[in-house]
Amino acid sequence: MKIKSLSFYVLLLFLSCWIIGFVLFALYTFSLKYAEPQNAEAIVVLTGSSDRINTAFDLLQQNKAEKLFISGVNSKVSVGALFQKIDEDMVNRIQLGYKADNTYENAMETHLWLQQNKVSSVLLVTSFYHMPRSIFEVKERIGNVKIIPYPVFPKQLNANWFHTRSAWLLFVEYNKFIVVYIRSFLRRSFL
Repeated sequence: MKIKSLSFYVLLLFLSCWIIGFVLFALYTFSLKYAEPQNAEAIVVLTGSSDRINTAFDLLQQNKAEKLFISGVNSKVSVGALFQKIDEDMVNRIQLGYKADNTYENAMETHLWLQQNKVSSVLLVTSFYHMPRSIFEVKERIGNVKIIPYPVFPKQLNANWFHTRSAWLLFVEYNKFIVVYIRSFLRRSFL
């Protein structure tokens, strides 16, 4: 009988921590919306939606950085295919990474590009729900680079976000973040 009640309280504690963590995760992701874009040496965008790439390109046009790196691009895509009717000066400021298929590989590809280009500060562009895990994955590989988050929020996001696809995306992304964090903790603890 005592084991059952202990199990119940452990489960209740676990669920309470998980729910509180999810609320804090959601609050953090939405708080990023109000940050002003700062200047950096480079802009890195993790592919996903076209909104991410367009946002990163807008930042480059505003001269928020000298270079733009797009990680996780399909091998058949070129700069010209992504951005039609841009001048050659802009084309020379953009580099594409073709080796990443997921966030972990984005972080690896970004790490190599940042090292090769001797970049010490970066504007990281990705979807708002994807930002915490992206920052964590990138910092795991390049701890000495200043990362300035620049989240992309979907246009349809409004006060009723809980009833939209965004709530589901936050839920999934929160659980992925927990898995990545635990994986990192275990790797540092036992390797």
